[in-house]
Order: sequence, then C-alpha cells, then structure tokens
Amino acid sequence: MNIHLCKGDETLDDALNYINEHDAEGLKYTFDKNVDRCYIGDEAFINAPVLINYKNTYYALHIVE
Repeated sequence: MNIHLCKGDETLDDALNYINEHDAEGLKYTFDKNVDRCYIGDEAFINAPVLINYKNTYYALHIVE
C-alpha cells in the first residue's frame, strides 16, 4: 500500500494525476470522492493499493481495469 499526502494547495485531482503519472508499475488509478472516502482500519483502507490523505481524510484508490 502507498499513501500520498497532499501538500499545500494540492487538490484531490492533482494528487490522482501525480499518482497516475509516477506509478512505478505504470498502473492507473481512479476513485469516487463520495464513495471511496475511508477511515483508518476499515476494509477499504486496509485493501486499497493506494490511499490519498487530503486534509486528514483518506480516499481509497482502485486500479483502472
């Protein structure tokens, strides 16, 4: 699991673009800002290949098939 910490004025879309451009395996990710919000310890948090931490809120990303 990787965690991307948003910095400064970075938005969720900026974070997703950065992750997609810099993934070591060339994978692409997506997420729904409403559905994929998760909490430390819940199933989505534990099983996500990548998490975004945006203003102390976590979002679980999914690999684009």
